[in-house]
Amino acid sequence: MQRPTAKAVATAAALLILVAGCGGKDDNKGSDAPKGGGDTPGTPAPPPVASFDPPKGLTPVAAYGIPVEKGASDDDTLSAGMVGQTALVAAKTGLTGRHIAGQRDPWTVLATAKTETITTADHSDVMPVELDGKDVAVIAYSQIDKGNGTQKAKGLLVVQWIDAVDGKTIAETTTDFTEKFGPGTTAGDISSQSYDAATGQVAIGLHANSSDGGKNGSRDFTVFADPKTQKATITPFIAPAAVLNGTVVGAKASNNEGAHDGTIVIFDGASGKISKQIPTKMDYLTPEASGTKHAYFNGSSYVPNPKSMVYTYNSGLYAVDIATGTLVGQIKSTLGTEKAYGYSCLSDQATAVVCSTGQNGGTEEIIGIDDTTGKKVWGYNKNSASRVVPLTTGAFHGVVYGTAQEQPIMLDAKTGADIPQPSGDPSSTPSTSTTPTDGTSSSAPTGDPSQDVGNKFGSDLSLFDPKLGTPSPTAITEYGATYLQNDKADNYDVDKVLIAMKPTA
Repeated sequence: MQRPTAKAVATAAALLILVAGCGGKDDNKGSDAPKGGGDTPGTPAPPPVASFDPPKGLTPVAAYGIPVEKGASDDDTLSAGMVGQTALVAAKTGLTGRHIAGQRDPWTVLATAKTETITTADHSDVMPVELDGKDVAVIAYSQIDKGNGTQKAKGLLVVQWIDAVDGKTIAETTTDFTEKFGPGTTAGDISSQSYDAATGQVAIGLHANSSDGGKNGSRDFTVFADPKTQKATITPFIAPAAVLNGTVVGAKASNNEGAHDGTIVIFDGASGKISKQIPTKMDYLTPEASGTKHAYFNGSSYVPNPKSMVYTYNSGLYAVDIATGTLVGQIKSTLGTEKAYGYSCLSDQATAVVCSTGQNGGTEEIIGIDDTTGKKVWGYNKNSASRVVPLTTGAFHGVVYGTAQEQPIMLDAKTGADIPQPSGDPSSTPSTSTTPTDGTSSSAPTGDPSQDVGNKFGSDLSLFDPKLGTPSPTAITEYGATYLQNDKADNYDVDKVLIAMKPTA
């Protein structure tokens, strides 16, 4: 399926970031050159894009204001992504991609062209995969088809695999919830998501809006989708945490006080056939993250003590080998047992996972896990005499990105050690041209500032303001990174600002 035309985009209720319009596509498959670049006599090829794997220095290079969508509610979601050389922003209306160095026209793929009858309730974050040598962005949309005439509304999950270079849709699946759960069943939020970077297979967790969801399995369920077969399967009662070569690892639990029925389940995504179940006896068990080898779950349970009035909890993080279904064990918090602590985790898409706990908007503990073993290798908490627990925002190939004391920070994902920041102030507005400091890297684009990405395709670098949130990326590749500047400042026509960052070290 080709991406929508400019006319279709214009009808999508002032679609997200299309301030600069949606231009043409690069038909040179597998190439990041702009349309006609290098093939037209007299037209020089664009300079190579700077890359560092992993980036240990990042500077803002472009800022795209995302317009407030007409009729949007306060709970509308936006998220930034990065796949290969493409910076992305996802909204309920669709996905837009922009080349990190401005060497191609931007593209947009709509969530649906049937805006009169279909509304999007939620969308996943962008999932980066590689198919047939191409960088591919995967996104899932939870939608509601209002129905026609006397037909009841029905819930849908649409999954799109999109070529990150030109915005062409490579594969798409649409799953009708009513075929499994009956007429009128719809879903709201996407509760969890996981992907296999090598196969492009995804497992999406949803909650259905159904009064009898606990009976028919729609309260928590998994949709497994495969780009190769372009088929999707619903497995009820289970929320997914990870997928690898068609095998899904998920959680099955009532998630009620005193239930003690939290169970880790391993099953075949395409058929839904369960191969293994691991009881944890936790009251609450929810998927948290997936590394390249292990799946991670938050588990907690109230521990009654008739001899004391003090409430205590058994809580921690479970790690399970995805391929074998082997339970590694439970990683308990060092903060004590007076509260039921839960972790938020980030995978570096290589060999490390970093998790942290939060309380009242703050961060209290951080731990590093060796994903090859599923075991904790470092960590500290708020009681540390010498270190501040950072707020983590992203991770990539051995580096954890975050903020502490209103400054961007980087940590070694394997040891937790601070990584020194490159010379220069990363929070200041960058110049239009910067050359990487590492001699092994390609040179960044230079030349006429009017051709710099900071002035192209609707970018207005003056929108970047480090006072509106410490610059720290949420999505990273060797070619750059992105994040959303969360404050609209004085511009009430702008919802958020997508900040694109290029690597400098």
